Amino acid sequence: MASKYVMVTHWQNHWDNLSNGETHFTKNMLRGRMTQDKIKEDTYTIFIKRNKQTKKVEKAWEGKVYGFKDEGNKILFKVEISKEIILPSKYSDYPEGWYIEDIEEETLLNAINYPPFFYILNTTSDWNEFEKHTYSLLKLLGIHQIHKYEKQRGTPDGFFRFGNLAVIYDTTLEGTFEKSKETQINNFCSQLRTGSLTSVNRTIDISRCNKQIWIITRGTPRTIKKIDDTIVKEVPVSEIIKVYSKRMEQLMDETELENKLRNICET
Repeated sequence: MASKYVMVTHWQNHWDNLSNGETHFTKNMLRGRMTQDKIKEDTYTIFIKRNKQTKKVEKAWEGKVYGFKDEGNKILFKVEISKEIILPSKYSDYPEGWYIEDIEEETLLNAINYPPFFYILNTTSDWNEFEKHTYSLLKLLGIHQIHKYEKQRGTPDGFFRFGNLAVIYDTTLEGTFEKSKETQINNFCSQLRTGSLTSVNRTIDISRCNKQIWIITRGTPRTIKKIDDTIVKEVPVSEIIKVYSKRMEQLMDETELENKLRNICET
């Protein structure tokens, strides 16, 4: 069975901006089943960059490693990046180091389970693409009672009801949005306060629902504020993908999914 490496570090310029495409790991960074006798040229590799201070994952890529040289306590090698990827949730807690794993079954599952537009969500600078693929992601979760608004100034991108959870959502690629969206957020709260939401010719009763507003970004998960009985959250698209990944990896009924969505971005 073929193997792959997983390489995790917080070092500057890793992994997509290395000088001459070269770097090294010390031998004490070999983790788990990874040993020197398992070093092999042109091995498929997932590269993970963590933030030095927060330890949170910043980015991930896939590619290969080659050109190994043994120099005392260091193993030198070259890195070839093929593309940036959405990091599979199983690697989100991997500490810094160099790991080895069997590749065949997992690679097949990822090819089946992770649609190509996940990569677009993580990299696009086109707000229209981001909005469109966010809607697709929410549908993939199994949220069928979801409605998009025709884009007009001040309106959200859409809303959905899942069980007893009602959410108005709006997408943005802005890093700082609270001031620019303050009036919109207040308007969204007013809509939720009416007890129903209307799309085209259909009205959805939400009077007894838990009510939330999601500003979907590529930023940091957080609760922004609470207005009356409505919680306003910043929901990174990566957090929604994590819920999708969990649902693909394990049994999750509608009640469990509703709980996951209701508590998204809450510690």
